[in-house]
Amino acid sequence: MRRVDARALRLLAGFEARADEIAEEIAAASVAEVPGFGSARSAALHDEIRTLARRHLDAFLHAVRTGGPPSPEVLAAVRERAVDRAREMVPLAALLHSYLIAQRVISAAIAAEAGPDARSRGAALELTARTFDYNIATTAAMADAYVEAVQGDLAELEAGRRELVDALLRAGSQPGPELTRRAIGLGLDPTHSHVVVLAVIDRPDSDPVEAGSQRWVAEAMAQASGRPRRNAFVVIRNRVVIAVLDANGRHDARAVLDRAGAAVRQAGRGLLRAGIGTPFTGTGGFGASYHEARRALRHSTASKPVVASPHDVGIFDELLATSDEALAELVPDAIRRALADPVVRATLHAFVEADLSVAATASAMSLHPNSLRYRLGRITELTGRDPRKITDLLELIAAAQVLTRQNGHDA
Repeated sequence: MRRVDARALRLLAGFEARADEIAEEIAAASVAEVPGFGSARSAALHDEIRTLARRHLDAFLHAVRTGGPPSPEVLAAVRERAVDRAREMVPLAALLHSYLIAQRVISAAIAAEAGPDARSRGAALELTARTFDYNIATTAAMADAYVEAVQGDLAELEAGRRELVDALLRAGSQPGPELTRRAIGLGLDPTHSHVVVLAVIDRPDSDPVEAGSQRWVAEAMAQASGRPRRNAFVVIRNRVVIAVLDANGRHDARAVLDRAGAAVRQAGRGLLRAGIGTPFTGTGGFGASYHEARRALRHSTASKPVVASPHDVGIFDELLATSDEALAELVPDAIRRALADPVVRATLHAFVEADLSVAATASAMSLHPNSLRYRLGRITELTGRDPRKITDLLELIAAAQVLTRQNGHDA
């Protein structure tokens, strides 16, 4: 970067004489205009920004007069402050907004110093370009350090939370005071009512789950939780996303999963399936809620992707889910072949949903009642079981459930 000419240096001298005033204007505008500072607005914040702005003005003046970029010491100080702000959870947008305000105030001050003289205005334009060069360098250093700090802290938090999950599962209902203190430090408020959620992602057409999809889902759930990313208790463990979410309220587990599931679908990532555990407070109830969430997840399907235990899990479904895998071998070949047809499965499902009413089933499937009767008769021919008889229907439904779990498709 070359040095500026004599006219620009004279403008710079007038600018330097007003440096305290300019720093004060930057501080006042930043405190008043940056929404991200929120409740942090105070006299102390005003003084801090004013002092920082004054230092940057001195650094800028030095860079212009020497024809060089911001010094390594200046950039190091910028990075250090960015790390501090990241750990204080000041939004990055707030810091960027403040830097832009400084750019606006400095550019206006240089223009005012130049006045109406054309040659002075040309020199002012050159100086303004130098302010952009300086601001780009410092803003880039700030943003890089902020992002690195956030990513590093989030990685440490997730590792700590994953270890906490393992420890709470080992401890059962008696976690002890030390483990409770760890939980509090990692964002698990023991006075709040929570549920454990277990979530997985399914790709369409049996495609393999893309690398990073679990991470994407975890981020979507954290964002939907209504908490800052650092405070959202969401981890990935054994390819399953585990979250501790509100048991009730505007950001309860179902609301979070609805929002995250919609985001997953819109992004073409696949289907989000999840199980919700029972509510708990403290840390002693974590394990029970986790195991109930795992049980609920086992019952989630494409048609019912979110299942809450025990409310959405029937005894019949649970008996089939927990039976030995050899149960599938008991399904006769004729029934297995018939149930491979999605029309047969859909007809049985609709018949059950309509409480075995031919008229209601036909209406739901947009069929004539006689057409439905033909289908039911055809199922009887194919399977040797009459779906109009309750015992035969139960056998067909049970077989459909077992085969669905074995084959991974939705009945």
